[in-house]
Amino acid sequence: MLARLSASAVASLALASASNAALVYGGGTETGNRFNAGAGAITYMNCFTSVGAGQTQLSLESAIVGIRRIATAGALRDVGIKIYAAEMTFDGTNFGRGANYLIYSSASLGSGTASVTQLVNTGAVSGVTLNLETASNAGLGGWWIGVEFTGANAASTDNGWRVVNAPTTGASINGFGIFNLSGSGVFQAFFAFGTPPGASPSRMMVNVNGTLVPAPGALALLGVAGIAGARRRR
Repeated sequence: MLARLSASAVASLALASASNAALVYGGGTETGNRFNAGAGAITYMNCFTSVGAGQTQLSLESAIVGIRRIATAGALRDVGIKIYAAEMTFDGTNFGRGANYLIYSSASLGSGTASVTQLVNTGAVSGVTLNLETASNAGLGGWWIGVEFTGANAASTDNGWRVVNAPTTGASINGFGIFNLSGSGVFQAFFAFGTPPGASPSRMMVNVNGTLVPAPGALALLGVAGIAGARRRR
């Protein structure tokens, strides 16, 4: 069960050089953990990429998320999935969620007999251009990728978004956001694993391909955010 801290904490970025190629975020190595926020909830991973002067938009091309699936009694428990891309907001203290786009949906991840980290590919995404959050961290533009589990087994922790270490392309805060946790109807950030929160890897497995779009914009200072959380192992 997740508990949200009332105090805020500085959210540090693990930086890596952003590629000029199509991959703008990703490459983190897997840990032994996975996370499922429960039925009706959407977990959001924060993603940042290096931006130049005037680059304040990202034209999204595709995304791949890694879902850890655990075989119980020799079989995987089937589940549906929705993947979202969302704009990130920042008010000087808190990070939020802006425009939200459904970019992939499937009623079934399929069957199997062995535990696996299953890569779910959205395929080509068209018509989604995100306004990047450029105020919180100088030289970086941020957005969210979200995962929601659906169907009768949505809340089963046999399926969870794979937890990874820091990305090798792009940057991220060691934490994540959740919309509609326990039916709250609101977006909350940041949650993180470990004691104190953030002591353990708290990033989710995702690779994002896209193209930076020149647009007028300005950059600002490092932001702050509160974090909290819990984890599931295996």
